[in-house]
Amino acid sequence: MQNNMSQNMMQNKTTKQLNRTVRVLRLLAVVQAYHYYTMMQLHRQLLQHENNWQDAEHLSHWMNVLMPYKECCPTDFIYDEDEVSNTAINNYNEFKHWITIAEKVGINEKTLTAFCKSVDNLQFAFHLKIYGHIFYPEWLMALFLYLNHAISKTELENTFVEYSLFSGKPKPANLAAFRKTVLDIEKNILKITEKQISRSIKNELNRNKRKQSRSNT
Repeated sequence: MQNNMSQNMMQNKTTKQLNRTVRVLRLLAVVQAYHYYTMMQLHRQLLQHENNWQDAEHLSHWMNVLMPYKECCPTDFIYDEDEVSNTAINNYNEFKHWITIAEKVGINEKTLTAFCKSVDNLQFAFHLKIYGHIFYPEWLMALFLYLNHAISKTELENTFVEYSLFSGKPKPANLAAFRKTVLDIEKNILKITEKQISRSIKNELNRNKRKQSRSNT
């Protein structure tokens, strides 16, 4: 009986560990997909704007005001359209890559695309849109590696830093905002999934009703 109890405890521990790992991998896939989605959209939008010296001077001035630690000049904001287009394509390919990974842990392309569009429209997960998509992938990857015993706890803790937009200096991660965003991501992925399933069921019922109506006439 004692052996059975020990086996059950080990199985429960293994199950919990597996669930944690899958949860982190799901979050990593979502956050990485969003990162490449929003970067793809950014470069697409950039191609729709005029690429002139006057705008470049204006941007350079304000960047130097906001981030004096990083000197800018107008030429930094004059871009090659082919290069921007290629970057947008590369981001799209990475977005599709992370969709493939997300599908392996139960999040389909339709759900993830709807999620990314909603975040970009500021419907939820505000921290993810503003800066989370830059820092969170590295944090979640570190968590994934730690859960798989690939890195130490110290290495994990050292990963949780942010870099100030204004000074460029590292600072401790805002873990409260991270936890809030994680819960927000999971809640809205579930909500979107449920809405899509409900809509699919309604559409199927309506199709069956129309078929039945035609067969009765």
